[in-house]
Amino acid sequence: MTEKILLIDGDAATISWLKNRFESEGFAVDSVNRGNLAWQKIEAALPDLIVLDLSLPDMDGLELIQRIRQRTEWAHLGIIVLSQRVLPEEISASLNAGANEYLVKRPGADIELIAKVRVHFSQPHKTPAPLPPSRGRIFAFCSAKGGAGTTSVCINTAYALAKTATPTTEILLVDLVLPMGTVAQSLGFDTHKTVSRLTHEANGRFDEEMIRKYVSHTLRWGFRVLIGSNDPLEAADLDGSQILPLFQTLKSMYDYILVDFGRNLSRISLPIIQMSTGIVVIATPDISTVRATRLIVEHLEAQGVERDRMMLINNRTVGRVWTTTDDIVREIKLPLAATIPYEVEYMTMAMNAAVPFMEKFPENSACMSFIDIAHKVIERANPKSK
Repeated sequence: MTEKILLIDGDAATISWLKNRFESEGFAVDSVNRGNLAWQKIEAALPDLIVLDLSLPDMDGLELIQRIRQRTEWAHLGIIVLSQRVLPEEISASLNAGANEYLVKRPGADIELIAKVRVHFSQPHKTPAPLPPSRGRIFAFCSAKGGAGTTSVCINTAYALAKTATPTTEILLVDLVLPMGTVAQSLGFDTHKTVSRLTHEANGRFDEEMIRKYVSHTLRWGFRVLIGSNDPLEAADLDGSQILPLFQTLKSMYDYILVDFGRNLSRISLPIIQMSTGIVVIATPDISTVRATRLIVEHLEAQGVERDRMMLINNRTVGRVWTTTDDIVREIKLPLAATIPYEVEYMTMAMNAAVPFMEKFPENSACMSFIDIAHKVIERANPKSK
């Protein structure tokens, strides 16, 4: 049977050149010049091998690789990157995302590419192994501006989730606010076992035993914690290319993974947000933050994150300069999932005591907001239970 190759490249001359070369070698070839068209082609008729450039007109080719590898039924699909990008971190990121081979565009690259293709088809055992069974759901917590209370909302949602879910439910809170977050300080938790150090020990090969050395024991509030970094110097040493493989493994280990990104939208956070079951967007009731939040929502939507995956939270805790709920919904164009009432003094007292707000003030009305958010998280993770 003739092997089918899909070429994905934004340059028409490159597609014409490669198409002629592959067809002269006896392969069946189809081609597209955009990532979204490639996705449609793959879903309509799965090829045997993909050859793609990372520089596509509508998306980064790395994103396409990541999306393909999230489909376990496509685990056998071969992917070869042929790109002008030569930075080691980009090559590493492509291979860690699931590419089988990486070749740099240069004179004579077609000869090496043909050889790689023939080796690939002669040794099917070299195709990537399926990802670990996906047990958990990721919920990303983010905001448009610093000081929106994202960490506090994330911590108290984890607390409420632990109180609401079954006793055997495994909940992990990951602090990926870089260069350093405040989850550890807010919980009185001190550790040198960070994601930054884990990415270097793992070197792309994560397993449960290794990860459990870096994740905390179950804290007395019913959830575990994994810290991104303890200081800016350590954060600068974090290998961003390892983050996606790490989270693919975390999904096989924990039922709920709550990730605090703060206001950090980057090449590290975006792939995790894209694979999240829900994105909890924290806004505060001042017009500048509301408008900035609208821009963040529009940016995420442009990156393939559907609005129905976003949960908008109005956090009134951080200030009394209130914009009405109707104005917030109208500006951001998202329904409001919850409103946290103004309790700034109590929130500060809880942080100073290094305990979740819900434990420090269990009778406070704001606790109901966090319980409501936890229920919505459970519903999104288990839609059939609605």
